[in-house]
Amino acid sequence: MSKTWKNILGGLLYTVLAAAAGAYFWFADYMYGKNQPSQVCNSVKVTLLDSSLNKFISKEEVVGIINRFMGPVTGKNIDSIKLNQIEALLNHRSVVKESQAYVTRDGQMNIEIRQRKPVVRIEAPNGGFYIDQTAYIFPLIPNHPSYVPVITGNIPEGFLSDEGQKDTTALISKMLDMGIFLENNPFWNSQIEEIFINQEGDAELVTRAGNQRIIFGDLDNIQEKFDKLSSFYQYIVPKEGWKKYSCINLKYKGQIVCTKTHKQQ
Repeated sequence: MSKTWKNILGGLLYTVLAAAAGAYFWFADYMYGKNQPSQVCNSVKVTLLDSSLNKFISKEEVVGIINRFMGPVTGKNIDSIKLNQIEALLNHRSVVKESQAYVTRDGQMNIEIRQRKPVVRIEAPNGGFYIDQTAYIFPLIPNHPSYVPVITGNIPEGFLSDEGQKDTTALISKMLDMGIFLENNPFWNSQIEEIFINQEGDAELVTRAGNQRIIFGDLDNIQEKFDKLSSFYQYIVPKEGWKKYSCINLKYKGQIVCTKTHKQQ
């Protein structure tokens, strides 16, 4: 027999033996698993991955939601627990951005929750709402406030009537841009207490320092307008004092319009 044929037969023999060994181990593992009792879920562990940032839902609430809609999972065979249904159930909660459910070898079910992170709070005629970074709208959670910029005032009737969804309208986008700007600028975030929409549709800033009326205008050119306000604080206040001007108007491009305080007779 030639060397070439020996190599071919050797390769075929090796392949057959490897396949037989694989089939044996698969069958042995299958029979072992078949003869073993089904594993039981013995505990549930809930982890809130961002609990230091938001407290919209508690671990007890998560377990309660599962028990209420699917029955207690502790004591059930793991094979009978629909993990994807649990995730879908939790993801349906407006404050939950993402959930993951899995079971470890010791029979513990693990639920990991990532909550939505609000960027701005809107107080509209039909109630209060949060908006997260994806423009997703969700309602305020009683007893669990999130300290983010608040926009109040003359907000259109019926505004944000459909919660639990994304909104990409121009006004929402501008409000979201303002919230993100403040979130990324700690000084202004601490300085701005409220953003009030007046009857003309202009935003006015309510600040912690000073009692001037600050007209921001529309929510465009945010960086430029805050730069102008910074210039007022840096150059005008040290020279003229806090009381000389009652109104600071930032809405006009390239200029600051200041109105002097009316002196009492």
